Amino acid sequence: MNLFEMVIKSTKVLLKPKNLLSTYKQTKIRYHIVTEPSYKEMQFEGNDSVIRHGVVTAQTPMVVTPDFLYRTSGFGDDAKEYIRELTKMLGKKEPALLYTYKNESTDMEIVAGNPMEVSERIKKRLVNNNANHTVIRGVNALWDVSLLKFIFDYTRESANNNFNDLSKSGLLEDQNGVPVAVRKRIQGLINEAKKGNIRATDLHKELDEWGLFKEYEDEFLSLFR
Repeated sequence: MNLFEMVIKSTKVLLKPKNLLSTYKQTKIRYHIVTEPSYKEMQFEGNDSVIRHGVVTAQTPMVVTPDFLYRTSGFGDDAKEYIRELTKMLGKKEPALLYTYKNESTDMEIVAGNPMEVSERIKKRLVNNNANHTVIRGVNALWDVSLLKFIFDYTRESANNNFNDLSKSGLLEDQNGVPVAVRKRIQGLINEAKKGNIRATDLHKELDEWGLFKEYEDEFLSLFR
């Protein structure tokens, strides 16, 4: 068993967020990760725990296609080959959801008690809280991997619900080769660019990545008149 497998096996989620990831807006999850302190790994005496607090913000799920992922920069050759094969299997315009996250670690504290006791105390205090909290018992050296495991599982649990919401709303339907949700997002970017809230270069990048610049060229050029 390698180190990452050990971390994943050792990570336990004691309290899940009250709500699944939202389909139409940002979702914030306040996390509390409890681990043994680093000095335990150095075999010093003590019966303390480290608690790391923070907030993970999940951006609104973005509708994409395998073809879009292939065109988007930032992937290596192996990943592009995988996406190319995925495109062949699913069909060029088959929609999928892309999730992005931002982690903000807010503070850390050391408290008395072993991780099992401390995590159970936090869970008991938060179990009736209406806000989105999660309590995780993780591994000190790679606590962020413990957090990523939670994020992965939470996303997987939410994905079907998000996909069904978008499907029922007709936002996954094809509109001249592009999902309706994408066209709504692009129109929103155009409106924001007209107000000066986003840069024209950001709009241009989005249009290029979808291969839609020619279609929206007149609207784009109108920003400079």
